[in-house]
Amino acid sequence: MTQWLTKADCKAVMHSLFCAELAAYRGDTVPAWQELQEIDSLERLHLAACVNEFFCLHETGLEDRLLMTYSFDDWASFVAEAITETSGLTFRTSGSTGSPSAHFHRWEHIEAEANALARRLASVMSMKRVISWLPLHHLYGFMLGVALPCVAGVPRNAVSGVSLPSLSSGDLVVTVPPRWDYLARSNTVWPGHVAGVSSTATLSPETSSRLINQGLMGMLDIYGSTETGGVATRWQHDMPYQLLCHWGHHDTQSIKRVGDDVITPLLDKAHWHNDTTFTLNGRHDGVISIGGVNVSPSYVKQRLLSLESVEECVVRTTGNPAQQRLKAFIVPASGQEPVAAQDIAQMIAKWPAAERPVSVTYGDALPTNTLGKLSDW
Repeated sequence: MTQWLTKADCKAVMHSLFCAELAAYRGDTVPAWQELQEIDSLERLHLAACVNEFFCLHETGLEDRLLMTYSFDDWASFVAEAITETSGLTFRTSGSTGSPSAHFHRWEHIEAEANALARRLASVMSMKRVISWLPLHHLYGFMLGVALPCVAGVPRNAVSGVSLPSLSSGDLVVTVPPRWDYLARSNTVWPGHVAGVSSTATLSPETSSRLINQGLMGMLDIYGSTETGGVATRWQHDMPYQLLCHWGHHDTQSIKRVGDDVITPLLDKAHWHNDTTFTLNGRHDGVISIGGVNVSPSYVKQRLLSLESVEECVVRTTGNPAQQRLKAFIVPASGQEPVAAQDIAQMIAKWPAAERPVSVTYGDALPTNTLGKLSDW
């Protein structure tokens, strides 16, 4: 049960959720909208199901009330009232490593993480406002853009456009590595006593150093996932991660919440220096981060191989670590290179940018070295 999430908070999160879900449902960018009358009956049914899942409204038995009104304000009011009796929220992964999966987070765990982050930030700054440049319906967007300012008792400002608002002393800016890269290369001028938080992927050392040299007072890098929530943080890119205070060390590859016996495996290989600090040595499942989005090259390969015109393929990364993308080498089915090229172009045009190979090479056989092992191209 939560008492700190207001109707305005619910409305902001729902708006973020609606824009994303409508865009995915329609397969196109959604123009600005204000009321549910502007969408058709099938879309409204889909959005009601999304809200029900996200806010766990099925626990109340009253979720059908969403279909009894066309007012977005009424939906927000109902959700704000209902969540005082629900157990938590359900966040979905992006689906870039396979089918999107749902992960439930209890209210007490969300609050514990928000308080842990507030304590970690209080060690270096007096936070007066949170500026979030993240989708509020994603785990990190909700945690940093809604839960953190709520438990810390400070105002929040969700960025809806393509640039930051005017900043002032005490602001905390939270966004993802690609946007931090953009801000660093744009030579952004930072007012005094403004700090940043980066999440969803590791921020490059070059970007972090450049931002600090430009006047940002500190950059908190968060390690975690949709499955686990925030696990640990570090202020310097060359330092180990330190567990947040609501987590405890269990063994070399798992942790558990303080006061809870449930063991939570880490998605990355960890080298522990002591019971609270560790460094990372890559994912267990081969997933990589592209533009702050987790992507599985093997999953992209499987999707390409599903085309009848593709006989074999291999997918690898290209570019420097801070700006890496995917590339593919394709062996078309016999005599079908033009067909394969057309099929692939049509398929990947609908994919999220992070999953899309930026170059596709065709050949009669996969590239190998003198030992017959797969090689780069």
